[in-house]
Amino acid sequence: AIGNSLQELTQLQTIGLNFCGTKVIDKGAVAISNSLQSLKQLQTVHLSFGVTQVSDGGAVAIGNSLQALTQLQEVDLNFTSTSVTDDGAVAICNGLQALTQLQKVRLTFHGTIVTDDGAIAIGNSLQ
Repeated sequence: AIGNSLQELTQLQTIGLNFCGTKVIDKGAVAISNSLQSLKQLQTVHLSFGVTQVSDGGAVAIGNSLQALTQLQEVDLNFTSTSVTDDGAVAICNGLQALTQLQKVRLTFHGTIVTDDGAIAIGNSLQ
């Protein structure tokens, strides 16, 4: 329901969605990411999926949607205490690399399964 409503807000420049501690799974994260892709004017995105059942499927979808949001200047993504692994972190990083207007990034993977490989990918994407 939220995802479908977002698609109507084509002039939206800032969005913040906090699903912390909810029962959201990858299906919900994918729906949100699909809706975000149509919001071409977005400059700021804050998404929090902490302490949910979101895993790599949701993180990959979010990463893919970031690539379409070329006006983004600020990204804040929270995957605290989820099942996201290096694959999800790498997908997020791939999405960030496409954002030439980006000025501020905050990524939180506390309590996930991200290893050194994911941390290296994050570091490389920020160069």
